[in-house]
Amino acid sequence: MSYVLDSSILVKLVVTEAGSKEARKLIKSLLGEGCSLYTVDLALAEGLNALWKHVKLHGDLAEEEAGSTVQDLTRIWDGLRVLTTRELSEEAVRIALGENITVYDALYIGAAKRLGATLYTADEKLHRALKGIAKSSLLRA
Repeated sequence: MSYVLDSSILVKLVVTEAGSKEARKLIKSLLGEGCSLYTVDLALAEGLNALWKHVKLHGDLAEEEAGSTVQDLTRIWDGLRVLTTRELSEEAVRIALGENITVYDALYIGAAKRLGATLYTADEKLHRALKGIAKSSLLRA
C-alpha cells in the first residue's frame, strides 16, 4: 500500500503540535507494515516555511532548535520517494482549476491519483478537495 504525505504531516513529525503524536504513531505503523511513503518536492519548502512560522510567528520553537529541526525534517524527506512538480504539473493544473484550489494542494492530489495512493493530510480543505479524485485520510487533531 502507498501513501502520499503532505507538508502538514511532515511538520507534525518534527514539531510538537496538535496531532503530532497521532501522525508519528501512524507513520511508524505504516513503515512497520512495509507501506511505501511518497511526497512531492514542494513539501520540503512548505515544511521549512512552516518551521519558520513556528519560530517567528507562533513562538513555540526556539530559534536555537530550528537547525536540528530542519535536519530532522530533511532526513525524513530524504527517506521518502519524491515526485517532482514537473512530472505532476499538467495534472496538478487541471485539478487546481477544476476544484478551485491552489496548484500547491493539487500537486499532492495529483501524486495520490497517479500512484493510486492515499493522501495523508491534516488539511481539511485539501481532504475535501480529494473527493472523487483520489483516496485520502484526514488527521483530526
